[in-house]
This record gives sequence, C-alpha cells and structure tokens, in this order.
Amino acid sequence: MSGTYTQQSGALTQQSWHLRPTHSELLFPRAQRNRTLSKRQNAVRIVTTYLFYPCISCFQPQLAAPSQAPADFILFHPFLRRYVKHATLIEKCFPAERLSESTPNSNELSYLVYYAQSKPAKLAKVGAYLAKRAKKDLQRRRRGDVIVGLRIFDELLEECGRDLNFFGKDVLGTLDATLREGDAEVVWAAARTFELFCRCHTGATLAIDTELRAMYTGMARTLVASKTPVGMRAIQAIVESQATYATDSYDELPGISQAILDRLAGSPALAPADDAKVLENQIMDIRKHVDSKPSEEMLGHWAWLCLETLMRRSHGQHSQVIIAEVFKYLDTRLQWQPATFCVSLVGSVIENLYSQDQNMVIVETLAFLTDGTRSSQR
Repeated sequence: MSGTYTQQSGALTQQSWHLRPTHSELLFPRAQRNRTLSKRQNAVRIVTTYLFYPCISCFQPQLAAPSQAPADFILFHPFLRRYVKHATLIEKCFPAERLSESTPNSNELSYLVYYAQSKPAKLAKVGAYLAKRAKKDLQRRRRGDVIVGLRIFDELLEECGRDLNFFGKDVLGTLDATLREGDAEVVWAAARTFELFCRCHTGATLAIDTELRAMYTGMARTLVASKTPVGMRAIQAIVESQATYATDSYDELPGISQAILDRLAGSPALAPADDAKVLENQIMDIRKHVDSKPSEEMLGHWAWLCLETLMRRSHGQHSQVIIAEVFKYLDTRLQWQPATFCVSLVGSVIENLYSQDQNMVIVETLAFLTDGTRSSQR
C-alpha cells in the first residue's frame, strides 16, 4: 500500500502510509530525499527527523512521542535491522525454517563470534539483543528459537569468556526467564549455558558489581534446589567454578554444602564410588541426553564426587566454613545416624582436604565432644 503526503506550512503531514516488507527502501516522497546521500543516510534521516517506529504485526508505522526513542522497536524490523550490524548478524544465525533442528547456522555463528572477538565492547549490544529476543520468543512459545539463542550464548561464552563482564547480566537474565518456562528441553539447554557461565566466571567482579553478584547467587539457589539431574549439573558447575573460591565468596559455601549433603543423606549410596573414571563417563552420558533418568544411587555417587571436588579446591577459611557446615548438618539434621554414613562422610572430608587443613576436623570434633549441650551423645 503506497502513501500519500501533503505539504502544509513547510512541514510534511502524513495521511496514510505503510512499509512494504519486501521493498528495498522507505516509501518516502522523492522531493524530500537528498540525492547526494546514500539510501542508508536517507533512512537514518527519516527516522531521526520524523520519529516513527514500525509496527511489527502489520508493518504500519506509528508516530511516536517526541520523547520516545524508537531504537528498541527499529531493531526488530527486518528492513531497518540491516543498518544495525550486530542485530543483522544475530538474526542470520537463526534457522530460516522454524521446524528445523534447534541449532544455529554454523557459518553465520562463526562470523558473529569473530565480530565479537574483534570488538569486545560490542558484546554488550550482542548480549542485550539476544536477551531481548529470547524473552520475545518465550512469549510467543518459540521453543526452537529459544534453544538457538541459548546455544549462541554458549558459543560466545566459550570464545569470549574473558570478556564476560560485557554480557554476563544478559546471560543470567535469559537463564532466569527460561527456567521459569519449565520446558524440559529448554531447561536442559539452560543448564549447559549455566555450566559455561560458571567456567568463565572468575569472581573478579563480584565485589564490584553487586547486581551481577545478586543475579548469580539467585540463579545458583534456584538451580541447586532442583532434585533432578539439572540440579546436579548446576552443583558440579558451581563447585568447579573459580568464583566459588574467591576471597569474598564465603556466603555461597553454606548453601552449596547443604545442597550436596541433602542429596547424600537421601541417597542409597553410603560411600563414594569405587571407580571415579567410570562415574565420570556415566555423568558425561547423562549430559548428552535430555531424557536421561539416572538412578538414585547414581545421583548419590554424583553428589559424593561434587563433595570431593569441593573439599579438594577449598583451603583456609573456605575449608573451615565447609567443615562447620558438615558437622552442623550431622548434628542437627541426621543426629549422627546412620553411623556408617557419618563415618564415610567425615572420612571423605579428611581425605580430600589439604594436609595443613586436616587439623580443622580434629578441632571441630573436640568442640563437639566438649560441648555440654551434647553430653547425651558423647
């Protein structure tokens, strides 16, 4: 549908006009075009002068208020998007056919990663656009596009993880939105993204960026609370993350310690697995299949492995916090029963501690034995 215009008092007055989704340029009166400028410069001049944004549903531009910036709306319009490079590169990563496999286009994704690596500051715009698109896809029930967006984040985390501060909040915000959806395949893809985030997250910005710290802590609590394999994947990612052992991250240790102990206490596995290599191979197989249903004993051995990793990587004050949580759990939650499990738990803690920290277990044991309020259990 073409547009008609009238000239009144030197100003352009709009009567009716539409954008053709397949047209190569805006339907704008030729008299108002500057022939010395390129099509791109003319399009930018139109947008900034007349302050319109296109309607996504019917491609009908609507006049915006003078104080309303149209940029957020323009990015999602297929015509004007070609003038914003990061948005164009991201859109090309999504498969054209919505019924196809939920994987991004490999060639386009490689170019997007190269673009982000060459200009790390652009990661802020890339992350913001991906987060905004993911929320729109969740509202429209486009599960495949949501998974593609998460896999784009995965690739960016693997290749641009050192610049996580530019787009870390966008990753966590997208994960929070996808976890609320509750779809099994989407949640499984989100667990993979969280694992990569923990791998890249060193904790260097935790003390500076309080918003990022709050988002990370909330996401960790949400994931570890799950009793499914997703929860175990999150626990293992957290105990293997460098951020967990940062100098000012003592607040996260009690929560992750209790999550591990809860799984150990309710598991038929009363001791760690005999062959750690076989257990690691089984865990890798579980991660490959969204519909995997490991046994309770398998989940218990997985929790033992996470406890061993947590103790081996802890030192000093971190070890003291974890040991105190272990004794507190045995005393208040289990009442030191069954005895076989309690002995195996304390033995595993001592075995995986640094030699200079093993005396902390003796100190906690003596404190327990000399506590008058526990005289009935001595």
